[in-house]
Amino acid sequence: MTEPADLVRELRELIVASAPDPAQAAPVQTCSADEPLDGIIPFSSVIVLGTVIAVEDRFGITVKRTDLARALAGGVTLMRLATMIEELRR
Repeated sequence: MTEPADLVRELRELIVASAPDPAQAAPVQTCSADEPLDGIIPFSSVIVLGTVIAVEDRFGITVKRTDLARALAGGVTLMRLATMIEELRR
């Protein structure tokens, strides 16, 4: 099982790599894992879609709309995304 810190580290890389403009997404590399990403980067639907595709590909999981909605309720954070991945991998 992957540790949450390892998942967060991988998510940082995946978000920057999947962003249409990696320079705009770069602040995700140093933010707190519990900090809402909407305040750090323009976390548009394009970035969310790219991130979901990258997560599905990297971790071999399928992210359904309900999974994503539950994970993102209250704002997108790296820790919420990591928790979603762990739950879907079980």
